[in-house]
Amino acid sequence: MVSLGITGGIGSGKSYVTRIFAALGVPCYDSDMETKKLYEDNETLKYSLIELLGEAVYSNGKLNTAYMASLIFNDRSLLSRVNALVHPVVIIHFMHWAVRQHAPYVIFESAILLELKPPVHMTRVLTVSADKELRLERVCRRQNISRDEVLARMNKQWSDQERESRADFVISSNEKEALLPKVLAIHNRMLEISYELNC
Repeated sequence: MVSLGITGGIGSGKSYVTRIFAALGVPCYDSDMETKKLYEDNETLKYSLIELLGEAVYSNGKLNTAYMASLIFNDRSLLSRVNALVHPVVIIHFMHWAVRQHAPYVIFESAILLELKPPVHMTRVLTVSADKELRLERVCRRQNISRDEVLARMNKQWSDQERESRADFVISSNEKEALLPKVLAIHNRMLEISYELNC
């Protein structure tokens, strides 16, 4: 299956760009949304998290996200251990989903795509970038949280420069240029790649 990974920091506009691809008929896997489902639907993952973090991490079968965040927010070692449980489950779920799609290529959207361990192979990677101040403004407005809270999250993510250095395509989402022509150019290139690889 030919795949395009879409990544970008918080407030970069990656979800908006992904929605444009979806409107073009490309099947899109939203890793954030699917991970939330897997926390509750995947019994193996659920039991592994309880074993690592304690029974309080679930309440009435629902993940206690605030509790888990309080445990891992400033504990990089524990965060790594949680990720080592979660990431493989998400990757396997994506792979099973991808083979059921009937399209020239599929999309895997994830803010931490390039940081996943084990890494997930993508045919090509697109990074969506935006100015820091614009990202801050977008997230503060969208989630009604403070600038300091957004900065704390941003500081835990890779920089745009790090993501761009690992990407095949880069889209700037700074509200200065139309996004559709940029997305169409990448979409057409992905169709070409799919044709080339499947001939």
